[in-house]
Amino acid sequence: MSDEIKNLKNIQIQVSTKDIAELVGEVCSSSYGVLGLTKVKNLRSQLVTLLNKDNYIEGILISKIKSKYVIDVHVIVAYGVKISEVVNELRKGIAYNLNKKYGPVFSKVNIYVEELRDL
Repeated sequence: MSDEIKNLKNIQIQVSTKDIAELVGEVCSSSYGVLGLTKVKNLRSQLVTLLNKDNYIEGILISKIKSKYVIDVHVIVAYGVKISEVVNELRKGIAYNLNKKYGPVFSKVNIYVEELRDL
């Protein structure tokens, strides 16, 4: 994956999309109501698979528009929680951690709830 260089008071920091995805995955795994990340294998069949920690990066899509990154996260949420609260808290947590570590190079964090599951 391509690396981007960011200047921060004459200090250059390498930011790879893999590092970004790992940080997003850590935030997701510690968020209340999120059972895991998922990757939609086939858009026609909407087959949803729960990803384990080794490959949760597949549930996070990172694209770059102009000089800013857009993060798409596909999650499985626990049945019985307030979905809007889980999504809002997850979005805020991801944005906070990304901005804290890498600075304001992110324009949008999109959370997609692919499935609800019982605990």
